[in-house]
Amino acid sequence: MACFLVPTAEAIVTGVVSTVEKKNEVAVEGKIPFSRKLKWLKNMLWGGAALLAFDFMHLTQTRIATIDSFATLFILLMYLFLYRYFTEGKLRHLAACGVTFGIGAATKWTCLYAGAGLGVLWALHWVFSGVRAHRAGDGRRYARRLLGNIGFCLVFFVLVPGMIYYASYYPYGAARGLHGISMYFTREYAAIVLENQRFMFTYHSGLVATHPYSSRWWQWLLDLRPILYYLSYGDGTVSTIGAFVNPLLCWGGLLALPVLAYRAWKRDRTALFILVGYLAQVLPWVFISRLTFEYHYFAATLFLVLALGYVFDRLRRRGYLGIVYAFTAANGVLFALFYPVLTGVTIPRDYAWNVLKWLPDWPF
Repeated sequence: MACFLVPTAEAIVTGVVSTVEKKNEVAVEGKIPFSRKLKWLKNMLWGGAALLAFDFMHLTQTRIATIDSFATLFILLMYLFLYRYFTEGKLRHLAACGVTFGIGAATKWTCLYAGAGLGVLWALHWVFSGVRAHRAGDGRRYARRLLGNIGFCLVFFVLVPGMIYYASYYPYGAARGLHGISMYFTREYAAIVLENQRFMFTYHSGLVATHPYSSRWWQWLLDLRPILYYLSYGDGTVSTIGAFVNPLLCWGGLLALPVLAYRAWKRDRTALFILVGYLAQVLPWVFISRLTFEYHYFAATLFLVLALGYVFDRLRRRGYLGIVYAFTAANGVLFALFYPVLTGVTIPRDYAWNVLKWLPDWPF
């Protein structure tokens, strides 16, 4: 829920500020009024919130409160704080990025993939800054700033996350009869943490299993194989709870990625930021051979929303705002049509098979 409540709240605040600013500003010929810029921003925030709210997987995963919902929220926050650091240069945002990374990693290991994306973006940021510093003859000052930032990151991306991760096993210690802060300094607590790491790694690396609704990473990209959490047939009826991406978001977002790649090649930092974030959520799964499911693509859908938002902004600048509205509305229509198979509502089988079963492997 918080994943789309944040942009929704920002859209509301931006709309209020835009109205107030419009009343107070003085028109200047040849200059776009600030209130008009805020109105554009408000529309994009509403559009992004709508795309996320109309996403099938977002509804299913958060409705049944899977742990992936919390991990996805922390991934969104860590990238938000890193972006604010890049644009505003304030270390408190970089620190907040490290803290949310630590909380995310303590929630689910998949947040480590997001951390790898943060590292790539941080490195590229300093490479670009180094090039500018070299051209400006400011190499020594750049070196001092870089070394200071490395030290800062060692604290907030290694030490602090490590402490958060270690502390997150408090319930395990309490279950063994350990109490208070002092438990963190006992050998028994340290053994509990290490044993859990060994168990999780051994389980994931050695898992050999099959499942009728499993899927591989390349199937997620095209929404080919949803996962069913519930399926029940009645007399001419069917009831299901499925997890997959809204097809328009999935396929439209995929088409937006080449646009981002081209713009990133043209040194558009925003496009590069979104593209790296998406790839960080997908590429690790290419090398994982264990059993996987489409819900592993959940975090990547955030970056599909951002990719479409980026393309929508470019369309808006060229006067094609109608396309943006039409695409967002179409997402809402699909959400309404597919709502029954996402929530377990009983529907006629004919409706499921003849209207909703778009692809052969959609198990309705």
